[in-house]
Parts: sequence; structure tokens; C-alpha cells
Amino acid sequence: MRPDGGQSPAAWTNSQSVASTVAVSSARGVLSARQAVERLRELTESGGLEALWVVDRQSGELLSPEARGLFAALPAVTPATAPEELVEAGLLTAIPSGLRQALEAPRYKVGRGVFVRATVNYKPVDRTRPVGDFSSTAPVGFTHRAQLRAMRADNFLVDIEGASAPVPVAKTDVFAWNEPTSFPSGTVSLSGVQIDYNDPHLKGHVCAALLAVAADIAALDFGDAAVAAAQARLISRIASRVTMTYAGRGDGYAGSRVGALLHGGQGVCFVQRAVAAALLAPMARLLAFDLQVAVGRTQRLGVAHGFLVVTLRPSLARFVVDPAWGEPLTDLRVACFGPGWGHDRRLEGFEGTSEVRVPPEAIALPEEHA
Repeated sequence: MRPDGGQSPAAWTNSQSVASTVAVSSARGVLSARQAVERLRELTESGGLEALWVVDRQSGELLSPEARGLFAALPAVTPATAPEELVEAGLLTAIPSGLRQALEAPRYKVGRGVFVRATVNYKPVDRTRPVGDFSSTAPVGFTHRAQLRAMRADNFLVDIEGASAPVPVAKTDVFAWNEPTSFPSGTVSLSGVQIDYNDPHLKGHVCAALLAVAADIAALDFGDAAVAAAQARLISRIASRVTMTYAGRGDGYAGSRVGALLHGGQGVCFVQRAVAAALLAPMARLLAFDLQVAVGRTQRLGVAHGFLVVTLRPSLARFVVDPAWGEPLTDLRVACFGPGWGHDRRLEGFEGTSEVRVPPEAIALPEEHA
């Protein structure tokens, strides 16, 4: 897709006058988008954006005429947007070094932490032990405490803390529970939240987030052993831009438009995590991470709870994003530790769809025979 939205040469008519008009229109479109990016950059650096985010509480419409015009002129950044397009649009100065290699590195290898279902204990004996370990007498549930060990026919063998032997789990199940959630470039509904990457308000938020961290993105080097820490800091900064309150605890917009909710809106945990997902999904390819939309439950009271799971590449370190609980990025081992440690969530499933056709080059596990 061309960033100016103009027609491709193959679609032009044989009329020279029509072709000239299209060419001039396309050139103006590119100029308008670049000017909008530069204006947004100025506002980002000067702190002048705050007033532009204000919306009508009932409709979610932007109140500022400048905001409506500026955001409408920005390029749409979607989960399918290539990093090179972001540089062309003026949103980035450079693509991180080694990004392609990070994205192409095997994702299923020895020692990777994965979600699997097994007989799992979620009643900690004391504070010295985390929850989620294997117990043959416990109910079946998800555990975050499993690690890939090997392959055997159509199964992966996983080591689960507390199990006396590796546990076989169907490869298709492992993929279904660990592949990222698919985010289309068009309009999609997630937990009742309408995500439209062509919506001017959401375009403004995504572009502003990119500009705010552009220098740090350009400095990323995926060949550096410390890149995971740098990735985590950037994702945390971006996720921290979601500033919402629970419904009824503020005076912001409480409808279904994601752009209007992102800054000062209201919503329950499922809504807030959908808003965070909409903001983070266009960054996943650029910052090399996978995003899963999780459905969980609190352990102490058994209340349904929604959050996001982020898996960095190539390190495969896992984190939780939970704006409703004030956690822009928390190490998964801490986030799912158990109620005695101040965290009270556990995984029960996922919302949305994921791709389960994983290419062979994504798997680097030894074969282990029975």
C-alpha cells in the first residue's frame, strides 16, 4: 500500500489530463502526510498535544478542530505496516539493527517458557513457592511454568515444575496457546472495543507514540546481548500511554471507540487491555515482540480479568501488560506468582484468533524417542 493513498500506475487511464491530475493529487497527499507528521513531532516535543486529545464524553468526537485536521492527515499505521514505511513517512529515522534476524530466529527451542494445560496446583502452600506447578491430584488448568524440552512425533515434550517426567503436549495445542493474536489492518472488535486504524484519533495516538520513542528505536541493536532490557523499556513506555480509569470512577468517555478511550477514557479491565492491544499491535513487528490477548481470573475471588502477554524476540522473555492494574509491563514470573505476593491473576484462555501453521524453521528442538 502506498502511504499517500493514491492510485497505482496500472490503474491510471490513457487520458493524459486524468493521469496528471492523479499525479498532482498524489504528490499533495504525500506532502500533507509529511507535514502532519512534522507538526505532530513539534507538538510531541513541546508538550502541546495534551489539549488535542480532549473528546466529547458522550460521542468520543475530538473537540479541537486542529486535532481533527491534523490526525486525519497522518498516515495510518497498522499491524501490517512495514518498518521501511515508517521511515518513509518520517515517523522513524532508522530501523533497528538486526531486526530481520530477530524476527526470523527460531521461536520454539529448548528452554522456552510456554503456556500449556495440565493438572496444575493454584493453591500455594506458603510464600516460598510460586503457584502453577504440576500436581497429579489438582484440576486441569493453564500453567505458565512449563519449558520446552524436545519433540516426539506430533507432540512437544515440556518440563513442568513439580512433574517427575516430561509431559507430552500436542504441537497444535502448544501453537494455539503460544502464537500471537492476529490483528487485521482493517476494523475489528475486541471485547466490544472498535479498533479502526484509519480512525484519525487512533492514528494520532499511534503516530505520537512512535515519535516519542523514535530515537530509542533507531538505537536498538538486536545483536546486543542487552537488547531485551531495551525492548522492555520501550514497550513499557508505549503501554504507559494508556491512561484510563474503571467505569464510574472518572468523567471520561466510556464508549467503544478505541482512539477516544486511550487517553482519559473509562472501561473495565477487558476494555483497557483491548485499548492497550490496539496501541501495541502496530509496534510488534518493529520492536520484535508477540502479543497475546489473555482471558484470566483472579485467584482469590475468582473474578474474570483481562490482560495482555508480551513475548520478546529473540530472547523469548515473557511479560504481562495490564493497564487496569497499573502494570505497563511486568515480568510474567512475577505477574502470575500468586495472591501471597501481591499479584492475583492466572490464565484461562485467549480472545481472538492466532495462526497455528508454524513454519519448520521456527522450531529448533531435538527429537526424543519413546
